[in-house]
Amino acid sequence: MNAGPKAVPTSSLGDDPRKRHLAGRVASRAYRARGRMKNGRRFGRPPDPYRPPAAPQGRIDLTDPDSRVVKGLRGFLQGYNAQAVTNEHQVVLGAEIETVGADFGHLEPMLDAAQRELTAAGVDEAPEVVLADAGYWHGEQMQRIVDRGIEVLIPPDTSRRRTTRRNWDGGRYDEMRERLASERGSHRRKGQPPRCRRAGAAAGLSRLPPPLTPISSDSR
Repeated sequence: MNAGPKAVPTSSLGDDPRKRHLAGRVASRAYRARGRMKNGRRFGRPPDPYRPPAAPQGRIDLTDPDSRVVKGLRGFLQGYNAQAVTNEHQVVLGAEIETVGADFGHLEPMLDAAQRELTAAGVDEAPEVVLADAGYWHGEQMQRIVDRGIEVLIPPDTSRRRTTRRNWDGGRYDEMRERLASERGSHRRKGQPPRCRRAGAAAGLSRLPPPLTPISSDSR
């Protein structure tokens, strides 16, 4: 006959929460020791204990362990996603290094980085317009930037697509397409620097007195 821990009657524990907690643990152990459920069925076989592998799985870059595998324009590479902000004269005003390949989510942080550098340089004026390509589309960040009084111009579709993205019709998407196709939107976009031809698309902040433009590229 197997002997195991015995449950303690809860009526003898009073109101002490620590004693009740301990009694609950003892009762749980006694229940497991019996090897049967309340309906009389036996418990299944316990899982095998974890055994670590002889060698860790995966790979590591011994030259630069901080780098990561990121997706570039022509495939994957071991490196970083470099983000930079320039003005309309392509003067770099802010730069950051990321270990994720996508530009999604970097719009607002790069705008903040540029404004920090400008403030440190004694420039208190805020950008008037943010220009970026489709990879930087982030609805929540775009709305927060607009709430700061800065116009945002980002095409919903990449230049390589002949049709619109699936489920990217109507609402803010069509509104942005109309704004970019308008005479004013076209004039604003003409101030954007040439796109970065390396992995990662160009993005721009334009009309920071003087105008700004962030670009991104995946590089080692």
